[in-house]
Amino acid sequence: MGACSAAVAHRAVCYVCFKPQVACICASIQPVANRTGIVILQHPRERFHPIGTTRIARLALRQVRVEPCAPWIDGVAVRSRLPATAALLYPTSTATDLAALAAAQRPHHLVLLDATWFHARKMHETHAWLRALPHVSVTPSRPSRYRIRREPQPHCIGTLEAIVDSLRILEPETHGLDALLRSFDAMIARQAAYTGQ
Repeated sequence: MGACSAAVAHRAVCYVCFKPQVACICASIQPVANRTGIVILQHPRERFHPIGTTRIARLALRQVRVEPCAPWIDGVAVRSRLPATAALLYPTSTATDLAALAAAQRPHHLVLLDATWFHARKMHETHAWLRALPHVSVTPSRPSRYRIRREPQPHCIGTLEAIVDSLRILEPETHGLDALLRSFDAMIARQAAYTGQ
């Protein structure tokens, strides 16, 4: 009975951040009163990924919404819920760097794809409505902090990092962005210690 109880306790999950209770990140999250709307289109495989960063954005940001999205999901329904003024943050060759836009041209809502780069590319290729959105990009000031999850190119960064870099451009006076990255770093460090990486 004792062994069974220990096993059940070991599997206990926090139903706020959806991480094991021993790795719960809720206490490290500080709220961020962002004005720019953030819409994260999340591939189903990312929902419970142990080091997925959308959970931090969902818990911390005031203006954020997470929508399931994949090549096989009804794109028309997803598109109908996107704000008319949304721009897709995705690094295509024709994307405009956010920092190069005049204040009047900057989007009021950003759409991000939360997926591996392979799955994000498939989502982008499958849904014409995604390709029809205005495309913007950010130029990272540093390599990704995602040290235990491989990025395909030096300019590729994780979802939370892209959100932080974008908000630093769009609303530099907003407080708490560094705290988002500290929560990210703490989650990665804990996972690295657990896996021995």
